Amino acid sequence: MSAKHKLKLALRQTYARILFHTGLHRVVDRLMPRRLTILVGHSVDAPECNGHFPRDMKIDGAKLEHWLKTFQRDYELVTVADGWQRIQQPAGLSRSLLALTMDDGYTDNRTALLPILQRLGVKATVYLEEFPLEERRLNWTHKLLWTLTQIDTDTYIRRYGELTQDRATHEKLQRAGREGRALYQLKRVLKYEAEAVDRARTVDQIFREQGGDERAMAERMYMSWEQARELQAAGIELGVHTQSHAILSRLSADEQRAEIQGCQRRMAERLAAPAVTLAYPWGRRWDYNSDSCAVAEQSRFACAVTSHSGTNDARTKPMELKRIPFDEDSQLHLLVAEACGGFDLLRKLGIDWSE
Repeated sequence: MSAKHKLKLALRQTYARILFHTGLHRVVDRLMPRRLTILVGHSVDAPECNGHFPRDMKIDGAKLEHWLKTFQRDYELVTVADGWQRIQQPAGLSRSLLALTMDDGYTDNRTALLPILQRLGVKATVYLEEFPLEERRLNWTHKLLWTLTQIDTDTYIRRYGELTQDRATHEKLQRAGREGRALYQLKRVLKYEAEAVDRARTVDQIFREQGGDERAMAERMYMSWEQARELQAAGIELGVHTQSHAILSRLSADEQRAEIQGCQRRMAERLAAPAVTLAYPWGRRWDYNSDSCAVAEQSRFACAVTSHSGTNDARTKPMELKRIPFDEDSQLHLLVAEACGGFDLLRKLGIDWSE
């Protein structure tokens, strides 16, 4: 990390702490235009169903409940669909809006998250991936994550090299192992550079060699449709997160349409109400493209959400709403500084301390 980047992060931390601990965040909130802040996580820590998840995919339930109570004091907690509709008329809002979202559709969203939401009397949005719910099929990333709880990264890279027919990826993984940060590099190479069919086959073989049971793991990790309907009956919005959690930017427009609309149709069949919002898998600018936005619009979604930080107002592109990621290691003062418009204010002044 460069000295310049370290300085920016230190300034960002200091600014956020001042806003939060002095109460100035409430002053900034009143000064700034009304906004919709969307938070994105994945799961509430529940070892029986997500014990192998890394820290950046889950959060302690008590911590999340404390955060939501804090936000309740200053913001109205809404679903994405409701929030996007209401932010179109900001003059009618007495407070800014905040939406909690969870991606993928894990079991804990029903067993651990819903009780928290019900105790607080608030709503949220959960985005569902079709194949794990409908067919109990896992995408390759969960097979990788689980396998890495059984063997170390170097062993995994070595075994991958023995099995893969994608020699270019094998060479990149070998270089990555020598360069350090092997786990990060392994995930990056497999996600963005490996040939998809070969990756799926190789990851699955290593997974099975270590005793992985795809169906049993999917049953444990992901909700059933019945549990999804229970969420919906409790007022939780359910949105589309594609069929297989593919990186949309690596697919043709027709393949993207199949991923998005296939999940949309299945949810319409299985649930009481159609999904009206979409979350792009992974959600970074390089993970989706203009075709993704066009398909989302053609599919008549009210809006679609990304994983780029920031707040939203009526001028935000509806098919590229911003979301602020959170996990076990996130810090409340930084989330509050984002939600109150603190970093938006700095950008108005020509200062960008975005991560």
